[in-house]
Amino acid sequence: MRQGAKMKKFSLLLIMALFAITINVFAQGTWSIQTIPTQGDLNSIWAVNDNICWACGPSYPTGGAANVIKTTNGGTTWTVAKGNLPNATDLYTICGVDANICWVGAGDGGLYVTTDGGTTWTFKTLPAPATAFVDVVHFFSAQIGFVLGDPAAAQWCYYWTTNGGTNWTFGPTAPAPGTEAGWNNSYAAIDSAHIWFGTNNSKIYKGSFRGGWTSATTSQTNSFGVAFNSFLVGNAIMTTSANATTANQTSANGGTTWTATSFTPPTVAFGIKAIPNTNYAWLCTGGSATSAGSIYRTTNSGTAWATQTTGLASGKSFYCISMYSVNRGWAGTGTAVTGGTNGGVFKYTDNIVGIGNTNTITPSEYALNQNYPNPFNPTTTINYSIPKASFVTLKVYDVLGHEVMTVVNEYQQANNYSHTVNFSNLSSGLYYYTLKADGFTTTKKLMLVK
Repeated sequence: MRQGAKMKKFSLLLIMALFAITINVFAQGTWSIQTIPTQGDLNSIWAVNDNICWACGPSYPTGGAANVIKTTNGGTTWTVAKGNLPNATDLYTICGVDANICWVGAGDGGLYVTTDGGTTWTFKTLPAPATAFVDVVHFFSAQIGFVLGDPAAAQWCYYWTTNGGTNWTFGPTAPAPGTEAGWNNSYAAIDSAHIWFGTNNSKIYKGSFRGGWTSATTSQTNSFGVAFNSFLVGNAIMTTSANATTANQTSANGGTTWTATSFTPPTVAFGIKAIPNTNYAWLCTGGSATSAGSIYRTTNSGTAWATQTTGLASGKSFYCISMYSVNRGWAGTGTAVTGGTNGGVFKYTDNIVGIGNTNTITPSEYALNQNYPNPFNPTTTINYSIPKASFVTLKVYDVLGHEVMTVVNEYQQANNYSHTVNFSNLSSGLYYYTLKADGFTTTKKLMLVK
């Protein structure tokens, strides 16, 4: 966001208004380079939370060791996590579940998982037809996830699991004409019912966890990145060829149609990520011989984009980006950065509190957000907002109205809160969670799938 006493009040209000404007104008956050233990390029990066982040890339040097790194302390230190991954394994997509569980997909169709923080990796066999290139691996929880690979047998290779990758099911999608293929990390998944991915054939597909895929035609050939702020509002970064400048297109109907915008970064954009249930999104671009790659941010779902200062040197590129929240995220580079390495990591930090849809430091109203992921197994996250200090309860009920869990039962100060809830002791099914505070009551549904 009087003569005598009136003038003092007016002055105070003016100062407060100017302060609110200052926050809006200057609260851009900062990107800072991190020290990492490897020199390989980074093709994919995944922010699990404020402290945990995983990243991967092609083998380094070419034909050498696999390239996986991670941090568990917010980037203060990064460690090598390639474990026993085979040499010459070029990795293009990564998804970290927590500090121990992480999945990576390779350019030869290989899929690997670690459950001990990267010390040992296990190869996972996918059902036929086998893809020759893994474009996307995504897990909503430790148990529920999917893999998207380039087409085989004239159809897209889409696989899903509900038991942590022990078993996989092949889910046929629409036929893939000609040489249609995907781009690594070009996808968005708000929840299991809303998934999108981009292609090299003027199409963006949308569907759900177990199928129902349809496609929308775009005016550009390559969709290098797709991001959605909500079930309806999304952005895509596209080019006519692999090295052409980028066009930005938006959708207001869940990806059914796409419309070009006036925003055109001067170099190719390689990644885009949106924060669901906000208006915030970021995209990253490559560099040229005379310019550095850039990071852009929108605070209005793509209506306007602004460059953020990173300090990346000329001739260097950003290849991947992952935002955990509007306050925290990481980006990976694919060429040399300050410090003499070939690949690098930049961390984003913005300490402004409560910058979602208001300009106030504390929330302006009570709110209970939809849990994420949903459905889930066995953990999910519930976020809520309290505009003033009050006694708060957050409880879970079964379909008969029986209380099965108390998440919060205490006096809390005005703030935004987040709780990760474990349902491992409950059976699969539909549940309700209710927030009560100072006369305010609201309820939402969640689905546990084991």
